[in-house]
Amino acid sequence: MKRLGSDRQGFGLILAVVVVLVIIIVLAALLIVPFRSIPVNESRQAALEQGIESLELNVNIDVGEVSVRFVEDEDVAVALEVSGHHRTGLLGSREPVNITWEERTEGDAIIVDADVVLGDSLIPFFSSDIDCTLLISSQLRTALSVSAGMGGLEVVTSDGVVLTSMDLSVSTGGVRATMVDNVTLEGPMSMRATTGGVDLSWTNVVARDNASVTLSTTTGGVRAKVGQTEGLGSNLTFTASANTGGIELEMNIAGDTSAHVTSTTTLGGVSVQERTGFNGTDTDLRSENYASESNFETSLNTGTGGVSLRLRYEA
Repeated sequence: MKRLGSDRQGFGLILAVVVVLVIIIVLAALLIVPFRSIPVNESRQAALEQGIESLELNVNIDVGEVSVRFVEDEDVAVALEVSGHHRTGLLGSREPVNITWEERTEGDAIIVDADVVLGDSLIPFFSSDIDCTLLISSQLRTALSVSAGMGGLEVVTSDGVVLTSMDLSVSTGGVRATMVDNVTLEGPMSMRATTGGVDLSWTNVVARDNASVTLSTTTGGVRAKVGQTEGLGSNLTFTASANTGGIELEMNIAGDTSAHVTSTTTLGGVSVQERTGFNGTDTDLRSENYASESNFETSLNTGTGGVSLRLRYEA
């Protein structure tokens, strides 16, 4: 009889433990697992007042895919659109996105500072498919700075855009910029990724004396496709670096634009896939017309990873 009583006590203890575990699992599912979906649809904009000729835009975005476009708009200097869904558990914030938007004018310039941050949660377990779109008036000379935490960042310019500077950075995710024909770069252009790739497409951009290009990633590759068959306008320092990851450069130049390309690697080689109109060693190449009226002074450096080159020059 004593043995039977002990067995019943043991079974009761096991049953109690199982019940507690089931309750914990159910609570975890209700409070932590992101089953609740909250729609996001927010917008902000700054009016383009008479006499405004330039824009300084500083944007920090917590999580989400970021797209920057330049548009023909005579009434709005810059607009921000945030859309998508934010999924959290019961402990998640009912205000999924917090937007801070501040604007002021200084002389003929409008300055906009914006932050997009996901709502607070007691337990940081969530998922989201937030998209952030910035629409910038192409009429304004623009100093653009965008920092993204987690998610991709893409900037696409348009004909006639003037950039006094551009600074793009991503913590986790890739960053891509498309510089189209007849864009003017008057100052430094920087693209950085901590974990993710950096991708630049450059077509017949006009560079002023203070212009420069810096591409860098800690973990990830760098890819640049440069086409300059029309006048560059000035000498341009062009640097790319990858701590862990490779660098790919495709450069097609013509006329009075020349280039000097140097490459260094710690662990990895330099591979010249194509070389037309360039002379020198794989690690130190110059176009046949170097130095010319305007030059790409190009420096490529990798830690762990190789450098791949496709270089073409036509008179």
